[in-house]
Amino acid sequence: MILRKFVTAIAVIFGALLAGTALAAPGAVGEVSLVIGLARLSAGSGQGAVVARGMPVHAGDRIETEQGGHVHLRFSDGGFVSVRPGSRLVIEAYHLDPAHPAENSIRFTLERGVLRSITGKAAEADHDRFRLNTPLAAIGVRGTDFVVQSADNLVRATVHSGAIVLAPLGEGCSVAGLGPCKTAAARTLSADMGQVMLEFSGQQGVPRVLPINGLAPPDRTVPPAPEEPRGAAPRRSETRNEEVLAAKLAASPPGAAIVTPPVVTPDPLPPTPVVTPDPVLPPPPVVVVEPPPPPPKPTLVWGRWAGSALAGDTMTISYAEAKAAGLKATVGDGNYVLMRPESGVAYLPTNLGRADFTLLQSFAYLQRGTLTDTAKVDSAWLSVDFGVRQYATGITVSHATTGGVTLKSSGSVRDDGMFGSYSPAGNYVVGAVSLNGKEAGYYFNALVPGGAINGLTVWGR
Repeated sequence: MILRKFVTAIAVIFGALLAGTALAAPGAVGEVSLVIGLARLSAGSGQGAVVARGMPVHAGDRIETEQGGHVHLRFSDGGFVSVRPGSRLVIEAYHLDPAHPAENSIRFTLERGVLRSITGKAAEADHDRFRLNTPLAAIGVRGTDFVVQSADNLVRATVHSGAIVLAPLGEGCSVAGLGPCKTAAARTLSADMGQVMLEFSGQQGVPRVLPINGLAPPDRTVPPAPEEPRGAAPRRSETRNEEVLAAKLAASPPGAAIVTPPVVTPDPLPPTPVVTPDPVLPPPPVVVVEPPPPPPKPTLVWGRWAGSALAGDTMTISYAEAKAAGLKATVGDGNYVLMRPESGVAYLPTNLGRADFTLLQSFAYLQRGTLTDTAKVDSAWLSVDFGVRQYATGITVSHATTGGVTLKSSGSVRDDGMFGSYSPAGNYVVGAVSLNGKEAGYYFNALVPGGAINGLTVWGR
């Protein structure tokens, strides 16, 4: 034990001496601002050292933390990186030119473990000059605070603020590139999308957006050190819903009156009997019924993050249109987001009882790789018990190549009206209700051989 402590002490002293040497070396791009536990730095020149606070870092350096070890890095443009326990980060490139932002180049590789990145001024000036690679996928940013986990054949990411674009490495997405990859398999994750995360594995064709409920996001898998900056506080979604007005029938007009002919006065010479004609019956009263007005459009709206609508999609609008209309994002995936109106209401009441909803709008499609084809929603049901905060739903969708596919989901409803569940098989539902309990909407994903059937729903009652 004494020998082990002696060796550790010598290593720390040796690392500090190397750090002092590195401080004088040119070309530093940042420095170590915090060290907890044991971590090692391997320089591009081949030198190795125990990481110490104040040690400068350079392009080409590799930082590796032991279990229980944390390293925080501050870069020259104000960017921040937290390398959490059991992780290995490589600073592949770090070149800054404040006078010419288009010449900047920042590229990291997270070979394994968990990393948090808060981008600095360089990435804010030009998002296309920043890249974080993992062995499986590339991540570009849009002015962002995000956390990434890279494990065996798996990448998971969450966003505290801003947005990221995650794309599988391969054709059209090179490890040597910068910025977000613009391939068909790229998926966006924004802090506005709520309590969801991006996941990609080697068995998937494209990354998936999954609800965090019941899963282990990077912050739970490897929690941050207490000294790590706090992430953006989660925001409660709010909503305002107008009441649906009942249609009224127009009043019926009065019927026609009974027509009575005049009485015939008899002639005195000779007397003539009075002839009384049969009474004329009035026509039946005419009842005019106005057709009921069309039901009001739902206040919950599905927005598209980018691009035009798919074939058969008549229910989505662009995210920019929804945002301009004062709507606020709740849940969604990398393609769609469910938007609600802003409101002063913050919580879902518990006195709304149990409600069965009717499907108002739906759109479903089969996705295999980058190919999509319209599918058909055959039947669906949704029930919400607001008192105990539980939901249950079932939906059957069909396509010529898959036949009927049924997805069932149940679980809890949060105070802010959001809900969702994820099955071990990879199927999931993620949605939200309006905070007056009148409407609901959810996105669903049902895996089929070679792909998945995805879809959007909007419900009312």
